[in-house]
Amino acid sequence: MNLVEQTLGNELIEDIVTRTVDELTPRGLFNFNAPRQTLMGEGAILKIGEILSKLDVSHVLVVADRVVHEKGLMRSMERSLERAGIACTIYPAITQEPDETVVASATELLTRNEADFVLGFGGGSALDAAKAIALAGSSQSSLHQLAEPGFSGRRVVGLGAVPTTAGTGSEVTDISVIMRADRLHKFVIKKADLMPDLAIVDPGLMLGLPPKVTAATGIDALTHAIEAYAARSSHPLAKALAICAIQSIAEALPVVVGNGGNRAARLTMATASYKAGLAFSNSGLGLVHAISHQIGPRYRLAHGIANGILLPYVMRFNALVCQREYAAIAHMLGVSHSGMTEREQCMASIDAVRQLLADIGLPENLAGTSINRDDFSSIAIEALQDVCIGDNPRDVTEADIVQLLEEVSGSKEKV
Repeated sequence: MNLVEQTLGNELIEDIVTRTVDELTPRGLFNFNAPRQTLMGEGAILKIGEILSKLDVSHVLVVADRVVHEKGLMRSMERSLERAGIACTIYPAITQEPDETVVASATELLTRNEADFVLGFGGGSALDAAKAIALAGSSQSSLHQLAEPGFSGRRVVGLGAVPTTAGTGSEVTDISVIMRADRLHKFVIKKADLMPDLAIVDPGLMLGLPPKVTAATGIDALTHAIEAYAARSSHPLAKALAICAIQSIAEALPVVVGNGGNRAARLTMATASYKAGLAFSNSGLGLVHAISHQIGPRYRLAHGIANGILLPYVMRFNALVCQREYAAIAHMLGVSHSGMTEREQCMASIDAVRQLLADIGLPENLAGTSINRDDFSSIAIEALQDVCIGDNPRDVTEADIVQLLEEVSGSKEKV
C-alpha cells in the first residue's frame, strides 16, 4: 500500500468513526410542530379576511359541517372574506364521520375551482376532511395513497381550520381520521403536511353547542391530554401542555355542559382543547384511541363518547407503569390530598375521571350498545395495528384488549 492509499484509508476510517459518534451523541431530542399562526378569542373569525389577504389568498374552498352551515355560523366568515375581495366556495356536506367518497368529491371541487386555500369549518370531522382534501388535491392522490407509509406527496395549497367544538384539537394536529367507504374502518393518516397553516379559535362559535355534544367533545379533549401526558413519546413541552389542559377541562367542562352560554368557560375549554391537541400531536396517544378507532365505526358510536367510556378502563390497565403520571394528574383533577401515597393518588385520578363522566351524563360502559363479544378478537387485532398503539405506555397483547373489552362491555366485572 503506497502513501496515498494509506492516507485515503485513514481518512475513510476517521469519517466512519466520526459519523458513528455523531449519530450516537444526540440524546433526549424531540420535535414540536404547531400551526404557523393562531388567532384565538371571541370574534376572531371576523379577522379571517384580513389574515388571508396578507397571505395573498385569492380563492378559498370552505369544507363545512352541514349543521354549522344551516345554523348560519359561517356568515361572519363570509362577510369578512367578501370585504377582503377573496372568492369563496362552500362545500357544506360534512356530517358526522365523513367517508372517503365525500373527500374525493370535495377534492375534485378543489381542483375544478383552482382554489389556493382550504378552510375546515366545524367539528373535528369537517377539519379532518379539509386536511385530507388539501393534501389529496395538492398531490392528486387518493386517501388510500395518503395512508401508505411511503407516501411522499406534498401540500401546496394553504390550509386553515376553524373549530366549532372544543374537543378534537384537529386545528393543531398533523392527523386526519376519515371513514372508509365500508363504514366499518377508518383511515388514520399522520403526515406533517396535515398540520394547518392557520388556526382560528373563536369560542363565540361554540356558544350554541348542545350539552351532549359539549360533553362528548370535551371528554375527547381530556382523553387527548391524559394519553399525551403518559405516552411513550411524550416530552417536557407536551407534558406541560397536557397537564395544564387537564386542569382546565376538569374545571370548565361541567360548567359548559350545564351552562353553555358561559363565555369564560367556553374560552377556557377552547384553549384547553387547543393545548391538548398540540400535546398529543407531538407526543402520540395510546390504547384508548387504538380501540376507539375500531369500535366507533363498527357500532356507530361517536368518537368522543367511545373515548370517554374507554378512558378509565385503559387508565386502570396502564396504571401498572403510569403510577407517577396518574398521581400528577390527580393534583390537576383536584383529588390529591396530603398524606396520600402515590398509588392512592393514581387510583384517585381514575375514580375522578369516572365521576366526571357521570357528572356530565356520559355512559360508564358499553352495556346497551350493539357490541358483540364475537367481535372482540378482530377488534383487538385491528387495534394492535392502529397508529396510536405504539405510544401506549404499557405493552399490549391481543388478550389484554379482549379482557378490556369484556370489562367495558359490562360482561365482566371491572377491577
